[in-house]
Amino acid sequence: MTTPSHNDETQELQSGDMAHVTGETPVVRSLDDVPLEVLEELTEAFEGISIVDEDGPEYFEGHVLGGYDIVSDDDLTHARRPPLVIEDNEFTQPLERTDDGQPHRRFRLRRIEVRREEGKRRLRVVLYVLVPILVVAIAVPILNSPLFGVRTVTVQGAKYLSSEVLAKATAQVKGKSIIFGDLHAAELTLRADPWVRDASVSKHFPSTAVIDIDERKPVAWFLGSDNQSRVVDVDGYVISVQTGQPTQYMQITGVGDALLAGAKANGVYTAAAQLAASLPAEIQKTVLNVGVANNTELLMTLRTGTVVIFGQPSDLRAKLVSLVLVLRRQDPKNLRSIDLSSGDPIFAQK
Repeated sequence: MTTPSHNDETQELQSGDMAHVTGETPVVRSLDDVPLEVLEELTEAFEGISIVDEDGPEYFEGHVLGGYDIVSDDDLTHARRPPLVIEDNEFTQPLERTDDGQPHRRFRLRRIEVRREEGKRRLRVVLYVLVPILVVAIAVPILNSPLFGVRTVTVQGAKYLSSEVLAKATAQVKGKSIIFGDLHAAELTLRADPWVRDASVSKHFPSTAVIDIDERKPVAWFLGSDNQSRVVDVDGYVISVQTGQPTQYMQITGVGDALLAGAKANGVYTAAAQLAASLPAEIQKTVLNVGVANNTELLMTLRTGTVVIFGQPSDLRAKLVSLVLVLRRQDPKNLRSIDLSSGDPIFAQK
């Protein structure tokens, strides 16, 4: 008994004007791998169409669209003959529609499934956007509440700063959120005080703030034209205005400007303050005061009455070194003056 070959079946189909078979082994894919746009276009083209084999179960033979070979999974399992690949341009006559005129059930189910997945993806996108917004909206008020507020304030470096200014800065810190609280206002309050060179406020979880103050250090004072004393630091900034004479600091003789606290003295008075702050320990106890002459030159008076002339406020370090060497070799009790303005010391005996 001779078994009919695949070529014989192909010729039989061609002679019956059914559909043209390519003769190639088709590439079969599952419907789950087909993009939605291809599936919808295929559904419109094959709406209600099926191919029925009288000797076997109904099966969908196939279709080539956009580079995809579409074949039903179940039909591949139960088909008696190899699946046929039918191209659009090879239709010779309309295919028979099903009785109810509805698309194939697998197409409808697949389309429903794809649309359901698209809905889930859109829902995930919405959740990705809304969830962080809701978390922030709930968390921010809680973190700004007194539950996370500053309850302890520690102050470091305050020696000359007034207690009123310190109390005001502390009040601006206490109760502020340890996470979102703006402590810049307290820093500005502290820096506005003439005694403060710089100030910073840091937060330490869970409820502590640290105020770190860098104060100006008084080194000298001079009398202003209003007969009030100005205490200055090494940079020449007036940090205090007093009615009396602060004898605990080095005096700068002469009459300076009537400056307010926080203002900066002119160049020669600033140089005098720097000279007073940089005296070597070897001669520090022998110095009575420093002074300003003609508002342009620097002087120094020793406790023996000896006057040291520095001249213009330049090369002060070199001039101080020369003064130390002179006092090591000469007894200042025998000297009326020491002139260092030219660089080489010139003595005047008493």
